[in-house]
Amino acid sequence: MPARRLRPLTTLAAALVLALGACTTGDPGPAAGATTAAGTPSAAPAPQPDDVVASFVVPFNGHDVDVEVYPLVRHGEHVVLTVDFTARAPAVPEEDSVILFGLGGRAFTTEILHGPVNLRLLDLERDVVHHVARDAQGRPVVTDGDWDVIGTADGTRLQTAYAAPPPDVRSMSLFLPGAPLVADVPVVDGDAPAPVRAVAGATATPAEEPDGLDWDAVVAAPTFPLESASVELAGAVTTTESVERVEASLGSDVLFEFDQATLTPQAGEAIALVAQRLAEREPGPVTVVGHTDDQGDDDYNLDLSRRRAQTVADALGAAVGPSYPLQVEGRGEAEPFVTNDSDDDRARNRRVAVTLESTVVTQTEVTAAGELPPFGEDGTVGSAGGGLQLGDDRARWLLDATARHVHGHLVVDLVVTAPEGQDEAVFAALSNVLSSHRGDGTVVPMQNAARVSVLDGAVRLFPLDYRTGDREGFPGGEWWSVADLEGTPTLAGGQRRTFSAVYPRMDTAEVTLQAGDGGFSSNDFRMTGVPVVADE
Repeated sequence: MPARRLRPLTTLAAALVLALGACTTGDPGPAAGATTAAGTPSAAPAPQPDDVVASFVVPFNGHDVDVEVYPLVRHGEHVVLTVDFTARAPAVPEEDSVILFGLGGRAFTTEILHGPVNLRLLDLERDVVHHVARDAQGRPVVTDGDWDVIGTADGTRLQTAYAAPPPDVRSMSLFLPGAPLVADVPVVDGDAPAPVRAVAGATATPAEEPDGLDWDAVVAAPTFPLESASVELAGAVTTTESVERVEASLGSDVLFEFDQATLTPQAGEAIALVAQRLAEREPGPVTVVGHTDDQGDDDYNLDLSRRRAQTVADALGAAVGPSYPLQVEGRGEAEPFVTNDSDDDRARNRRVAVTLESTVVTQTEVTAAGELPPFGEDGTVGSAGGGLQLGDDRARWLLDATARHVHGHLVVDLVVTAPEGQDEAVFAALSNVLSSHRGDGTVVPMQNAARVSVLDGAVRLFPLDYRTGDREGFPGGEWWSVADLEGTPTLAGGQRRTFSAVYPRMDTAEVTLQAGDGGFSSNDFRMTGVPVVADE
């Protein structure tokens, strides 16, 4: 999807209004020819398969672990990823094995429980995520069955396979839980590193060394198209889009007066925004579907939803022209977005959804009008740089964050620090539990860390996500976010952990982070003034 710059939609909106009346901060350690975790290329020669291209210190289950990342090595239709994990003192792996808890996350749904499913490759130019290759039984194809256990002082090496990117792709991003997103891991040709790294005075014997990857066992190397979601114009328009599809949901309470199907004067900017989203894509049929809440007679709601959809279609048709033929439907209260159990949820169900299946062809801009939405008194508010204090007498946490652009996408690196001397405790302020911005008909992996949204004025961005498959009882399917699947890690005093998340493309110098609305949980927070570093 093209990058967007921020500006108000004043011209088109005005015209429509007249016509009618939204690491652990680890030290990246580039070797020869490496790129840093933030994606800055060095001037050294091209990296070789055995070069370390990024390194971090990541806490796993209360232990600090050195993590080293190697280039992706092409192997036919796949690439090999190699990552080394070595426990730091005072852990003594011979007596106290370190479990790499978090590489698998809590992905208990469409993916097998075991497997490094939280270790993902991203092609952020083409908006595609790559999952670990699997065998016929759905198990991950890795070199060592004990890949998630550091059982010796020499550490452990994880090697696994993914689908290869197109031949012209020279690097991919690596989502490594607990560390900042590695923006550019080189994709190289050659022989992959050995299944076990050479360590001076190593305690492993040849009989203990695993074989290389079993390529004959690979039956699937899944890839999924990424989708973005944003809310603009103070909640009036919610847009979800991928390379192939865009859906904009317009709130009926902004478009219409109560029980009416005539557009209000304030509807012009929302209609203009949706018209702009359509115009950036190849022409094609557009569906316009009206929905209501559950209040009132079924037949009346069905008729009202049709009339409202037709009104929106008439306005859009005047803006985008005949190349985008409009198909109008009304579904009344039959397809609620969320359960009709509160006034706020009923308002979310009163909507008109506009959908176009076609590819992006032009660059447009996201609106940035409006002020930050209200935030409740129960939440914590602070600014980046000084850090936010969360927690209670049992455990306290310091949060800070920076952000950057990677291929236009906004990437947030939120660092959580446990105070010195604090006992091991579970940090859960980012855990999304089982909720999703996609509504009640969908499900997400348990306790993922996708709770934080990005605010820029009245614009709100959710982490990129993607549909991994179907799930019984959830007609909307299962969705994973490009955020940490392990949202409840254990940290000991003095340890730091980074939670990275990838958001839609937005060109801005500073953003606000928010978890919750400040009115429900002591874990709700708003962090203002988070600086954004541009692509280099």
